[in-house]
Amino acid sequence: MTRIIALANQKGGVGKTTTTLNLGAALAERGRRVLLVDLDPQSNLTIGVGLNPHEQEHTSYDVLHNPTHSPDFAVQHISEHLSLMPATLEMAAAELELAGQIGREFLLRDALSHSSRRYDYILIDSPPSLGLFTLNALVTATEVLIPVQLEVYALKGLAQLQQTITLVQRINPRLEIGGILCTMVDRRKNLSVGVESRVRELFGALVYQTIIPDNVRLAEAPGAGQPIIEYDSSSAGAQAYRALAKEIDNVEA
Repeated sequence: MTRIIALANQKGGVGKTTTTLNLGAALAERGRRVLLVDLDPQSNLTIGVGLNPHEQEHTSYDVLHNPTHSPDFAVQHISEHLSLMPATLEMAAAELELAGQIGREFLLRDALSHSSRRYDYILIDSPPSLGLFTLNALVTATEVLIPVQLEVYALKGLAQLQQTITLVQRINPRLEIGGILCTMVDRRKNLSVGVESRVRELFGALVYQTIIPDNVRLAEAPGAGQPIIEYDSSSAGAQAYRALAKEIDNVEA
């Protein structure tokens, strides 16, 4: 069964797009068939695999406008096991264009239903907000992966997102929290250690054992249009995402 994972956090800058890209690449390296879906008008996931958003003939914008058709026309082959549905700035207009459409929260789910079985994993990168695109991601997903930067307001953001997930479960009962991922971790800092400890105390087994370190090579990789395992395979960031992929891949959905 395809595992559809929405990466969500209404707070920006927590490593959501970085995790979508690098977790997807690490799962593909393990031989899993992975589709990345870029639902963010900023198109950072698209840029992160080396594609120019302005040069894409078809994107997630077109998929949302044609949910009765297979989304394959908008899917780009990135590597042997990794594919991407790109985004462009057009997505910003789509939220307004689709606002009055009946069933607008089901558009992505309906589109992916035509081809989801050919993938082991579908990872959906949504914007740092709780608007239409994030709602589509949550309605489509079987689980949510929540990246959390270890800072003062991390727990407040988690509580807000939990409330949203509870509401979405009314229309998508299969949705569950797959895990909480601590990102940009620097265990030399007392704040980082303290917040991580509190997150693990409150959420227990929901928190992945793997942590993503504050790693300069991770920050550089998107500029090269490569996942970290290609940009610097031996870096701490690459090893962390390989460990996360193993942790997720070895858990029954």
